[in-house]
Amino acid sequence: MSMTYRINAGKIPSDSWIHDVETGGGRIVGEVCHFVDFLTFINGSLPVSVYAAALREPENLNDILNITLSYKNGSIGTISYFANGDKSLPKERVEIFSNGCTAILDDFKILAIHAKGKKRVKKMMSQDKGQKKEVQVFINSRDKACLVSTDNIIGFDEIYSASLVTFKILESIRTGLSINLHNRQ
Repeated sequence: MSMTYRINAGKIPSDSWIHDVETGGGRIVGEVCHFVDFLTFINGSLPVSVYAAALREPENLNDILNITLSYKNGSIGTISYFANGDKSLPKERVEIFSNGCTAILDDFKILAIHAKGKKRVKKMMSQDKGQKKEVQVFINSRDKACLVSTDNIIGFDEIYSASLVTFKILESIRTGLSINLHNRQ
């Protein structure tokens, strides 16, 4: 599976708490982790390596970057996180290529599937990124969600991996190297 996730994140002033490493963690730690998690969910495998390159700019905010992920099952993913785009461009676009089929998700509102020479489009009435359902599943599982892994809750290995990858993205930007990950699997 080949995956591309493009985010037109928009500019946030450099003095915002979001960019403060101690308070907000920066945009990679605070936001990019979700895109890593999404691609991991989509392909069903944990990342084994990460490479990231950020556009050098005067404030060194690391909010204009490309990230390349390789997964245990052979899949590859790219996250393009841009704070320098125009506001008229929709925020998120995901493209998945696998087994002669291509799925394109625009801003979690329009899904186009290209397969067998045909295109099917589904338009959602509203944007749904799954947060509401995730909270409901957590509440319904009560305190067990923190103790055991179920099919409806994100497993510890995935949570750990997304966190690890996020910090390795920063290391890759700093060193200019591809980073091999030591997954718990």
